[in-house]
Amino acid sequence: MSSILLRNARLIDPETGTDTLGDLAIIDGKIAETEALEASSADRVIDCGGKCLAPGIVDIGVKVCEPGERHKESFRTAGLAAAAGGVTTMITRPDTIP
Repeated sequence: MSSILLRNARLIDPETGTDTLGDLAIIDGKIAETEALEASSADRVIDCGGKCLAPGIVDIGVKVCEPGERHKESFRTAGLAAAAGGVTTMITRPDTIP
């Protein structure tokens, strides 16, 4: 059994309206109750320093200049930028050239 305790994170869950500072436990790759894991028994403890932990973000208004203007942005560069910002799903607009 592997376990990770994420401490001091801003926990955001739009489904439940949660926006609070707290801890999050991950046991065997699944989110568990925060009380289920003490720091002393965790395989790894990460101090999040108040950074946000949220479900994957969906961006529904992405403009990717492919095809037609790849010199501005491609699906690859847009995807890398999105992933760096926590976006897990992009929906692109249908206004490319051609």
